[in-house]
Amino acid sequence: MSRRVLFPLATALGALAFACPAAATFHFMQIEQVIGGYCGNPSAQAIQLRMRTSGQNLVSQGRLVAHDAAGNNPVILIAFPDNVDIGSTGARVLAATADFATAGGPEPDFTLTNPIPAAYLPAGKITFESDGGLVYWSLAWGGASYTGTNTGNNLNDSDGNFNPPFPGILPYSGNIALRFTGAAGAESTNNAANYEFSASPATFTNNDGAADTLADCVQNEGFEVITD
Repeated sequence: MSRRVLFPLATALGALAFACPAAATFHFMQIEQVIGGYCGNPSAQAIQLRMRTSGQNLVSQGRLVAHDAAGNNPVILIAFPDNVDIGSTGARVLAATADFATAGGPEPDFTLTNPIPAAYLPAGKITFESDGGLVYWSLAWGGASYTGTNTGNNLNDSDGNFNPPFPGILPYSGNIALRFTGAAGAESTNNAANYEFSASPATFTNNDGAADTLADCVQNEGFEVITD
């Protein structure tokens, strides 16, 4: 092969190699675990992400968004302001409200700008998406009470359809969470098949790998009771 042909080929391959990492920076991510409240306090919430492959730590390009039972009225829970340091397969990213500290879990990597609205806990949806709104993972709950869309990109779900939703509510009255049952590298099939309530108490892990189980519930007074 002549040098005239090799040079453009090498240039093209070099450009491709440079471009590929940019497509694998935060996209391959699971919503691994969510708690909608701790021991009846709906302001103590946490969302734990897990990387499906390595190199997904540039989360400053992503955000978490909550939606109501009809899939409407989106609330940006957090547009991640920074990246995290650890980007190995299975590494976690923990975002939580300030009140989550009372639950005894590990120090979160990020503080949620807004909590999941209490009215969304019986039925609703959380999406992990790009800042531009491209959905990479979707978690809906509430069974038939959730009537909205539940679709997204097919990078993490082969058909891009995360329905049917998990049949129960997003837990808030005790110290359990809603947890993805698959392995770190697993794709989504659908929320009903992929999620279950965690053991009690739930264990959360931050990006540094610090893991703590939530404290036992004590008698709380003054918290709003949410019914579906």
